[in-house]
Amino acid sequence: MSELLSLSKAYEKYFKIGAAVARVNIDSYEDLLKQHFNSVTPENEMKYILTEPEEGRFTFDAADKIFDTARRMGIKVRAHAPVWHNQTGDWMYKDGDKPAAPELIFERIEAHTKAICERYNNDVYAWDVVNEATRDGVPAEGSGEDPVYRSSEYFKLCGKDFIAAAFRAMDKYSPNAQLFYNDYSECSPGKRERIVRLINELRDKGCRVDGMGMQQHHFVKPDYDEIKRSIEIYAEMGLRLHVTELDISLMAAINESEKRLKPGDPGFAEYIREVLVPSEENLAKINEMYVRLFEIYRSYSDVIDCVTTWGVADDYTWLDTFGLDRDMPKIKQYPLLFTVDHQPKPCVREIIDNA
Repeated sequence: MSELLSLSKAYEKYFKIGAAVARVNIDSYEDLLKQHFNSVTPENEMKYILTEPEEGRFTFDAADKIFDTARRMGIKVRAHAPVWHNQTGDWMYKDGDKPAAPELIFERIEAHTKAICERYNNDVYAWDVVNEATRDGVPAEGSGEDPVYRSSEYFKLCGKDFIAAAFRAMDKYSPNAQLFYNDYSECSPGKRERIVRLINELRDKGCRVDGMGMQQHHFVKPDYDEIKRSIEIYAEMGLRLHVTELDISLMAAINESEKRLKPGDPGFAEYIREVLVPSEENLAKINEMYVRLFEIYRSYSDVIDCVTTWGVADDYTWLDTFGLDRDMPKIKQYPLLFTVDHQPKPCVREIIDNA
């Protein structure tokens, strides 16, 4: 492959090009990473269940595999999401047979943060400190649920204060890295409003929040105007922006509604039949969407510092099984910039040529 065909080299003047990677197959992607990427994000390897499965017992082998590869490549790591409502052991929420008090949970968050920062600080340039802490929609009337925050185990036991505790601990132990809040549906007006409120409340408490992680998972055709509006709203807050989990599902090329189709929804069965044998037309639509998105990201490169895809190539992507019933076959979504054979898709050449 020509040296001229390199995303990271073409975009050096704009922002970093990153990819989420997994320990199970990072070796198979090393050549592709060297050619096109200058940032990596551990997909799951820095989450609690893999780094501290039991309180005080740290297991870093999975994360070490990714950091060793990044060091060998000479690039830094965008560290992802230790504090999240998923992939956290039950020990975090318990004190013997009782629910853990907020103060105990805060102590555990700080101890975990100290351990991972002492091990990885020299190789990390940014942290997703807290992931997906806002709720998806308006709570049902009479539910008693908070209108802003997800009703996670963290929130049930601590209220929103666990988020501030996580940011304070990361600021204490990783003072030289950028600290991000990360979330999905970040360009949907209602969710965006909740995210803005969360970040403002953190800052009102004196927490350092350097940036907003815009996940950019696309299950419907992107609303390009809302993406631009969202970038401007977050940037006006003085936040640096990272696109953190970019991919485009085949659903975005097929689904005409404004919401992701789920099993049981009208049109879902027809969608499954269509994606089992994807048409060249629909695959081309994904290429077109990528080109348009990169046009937008380039136009806001004064506030965007990194664009990361959630995966490297189509042979391994979380979307192959996401949102499907257990008895359904694995369905390829072709959501990334490189094919199952690790070849650049047509959009990669166009994105590079447009730089």
